[in-house]
Amino acid sequence: MFEADQSWLISAFTLSNAVRALFYLPQVVAVARSVDGARDIALSTWWMWALNNALGGAYTGVVMGHAGLALSFWASSGACLVTIALAMRARRRLQRGEVAPVAHLARSRA
Repeated sequence: MFEADQSWLISAFTLSNAVRALFYLPQVVAVARSVDGARDIALSTWWMWALNNALGGAYTGVVMGHAGLALSFWASSGACLVTIALAMRARRRLQRGEVAPVAHLARSRA
């Protein structure tokens, strides 16, 4: 589409995508600390993000031959999968009664 050198754009996108994977960390920590079964986490959304990032990694690795960009997509996909796993664990723990429901915690702190 454009004739200009695009290597700077690919480098910028690769860096941005790699840094994006780090921005999943606050969500991962919040889900890991969840005492309400991570009820605010929409697993379907996280599954879609994980799939999209995994396919983005495959596309950039296979079609574009860009290993760095592929790894950054796969890192994001991995972070999504960690979030999913922790949310599912939090929900199982809540169902088993291993963590107190939020309403109960609010009463006990008062």
